[in-house]
Amino acid sequence: MEPQHFEYIDITDPVHVETHVERVEEDYILVKAKSCEKVPTNNWHPPAYCFTTRFKEYEDQLLNFTVKPDDVWVASYPKSGTTWCQELVWLICNGLNFSAAKSESLRTRFPFFDISLIHDAIGGVSSFEKVRNMASPRFIKTHLPVSMLPKQYWDVLPKTVYIHRNVKSVAVSYYHHSKNIFYRGTKEEFVKSFMKDLQFYSPIHSHVIGYHSLEGCSNILFLRYEDLKCNLPDTVEKVCCFFGRSYDLDELNLLYEHLSFDSMKNNLACNYEDKTESDWQSKDRDERFIRRGQVDSWKEELTPSEAQEIDEWTRESVRDPELLKLFL
Repeated sequence: MEPQHFEYIDITDPVHVETHVERVEEDYILVKAKSCEKVPTNNWHPPAYCFTTRFKEYEDQLLNFTVKPDDVWVASYPKSGTTWCQELVWLICNGLNFSAAKSESLRTRFPFFDISLIHDAIGGVSSFEKVRNMASPRFIKTHLPVSMLPKQYWDVLPKTVYIHRNVKSVAVSYYHHSKNIFYRGTKEEFVKSFMKDLQFYSPIHSHVIGYHSLEGCSNILFLRYEDLKCNLPDTVEKVCCFFGRSYDLDELNLLYEHLSFDSMKNNLACNYEDKTESDWQSKDRDERFIRRGQVDSWKEELTPSEAQEIDEWTRESVRDPELLKLFL
């Protein structure tokens, strides 16, 4: 039998051990890649990342997934602007077909590759199998760190866009997202466990740095959420260039409008909503999948001491001054 490629580590943090059941975190586990020799980066030692015990069940499907040259991947740490980036990439690669984008859910057009590692598969079919059975070209969303990508990824090197976001904004957005799905703790508890790297796909700093270390790879485009928000045309130009696509100004203006926050927040195809439209429209903004779309919305929800604590944690976690610029 082929040896395991991952090490599974129980979480021993005393607060987590005491409260994990009431917060619906009872199956959390840390997973660490034993070897990353195929990842093209030097002097890098990836940490263990937070998943659930489901990871063991799907380890082989993940590692041995067949990657195709015409695959298009969007990668990120959760709640970093992934949905926005997916819609941008899909439209640029599909001739700005707005009608198709609005008629079919992003969940179907651009499925979440590794969701089976953290949540039960719907209908008994794993997310890996669903993506495997898609017609090419396949558009694939992942939150996997670079140390856990399928083995073939490094041989095929499919086009990949990675997006990252201010850590404080991620913390707040991730809390609301988790609360609306399963999490039963408080915001304060979530932020503290987030800073202990005990939320899915954490630690965030290593996640971002891992992909950033691949910037020299021609198949990777590295984007910032804040740039997408503050200067959409420049970001669209980068993505068009990356995929070898070109559109005239009138077409681009339609794209900018489609990707505006007001448009995206009311776009049922991008909000992963299974309710009727009337039910969905009546939701509080913090209950929606696409929530606020602001650059510094954390200022409204984190206390000054919480914001300072997150910044201090970032400085402790990222000692390299150049890498620290990715976060502060």
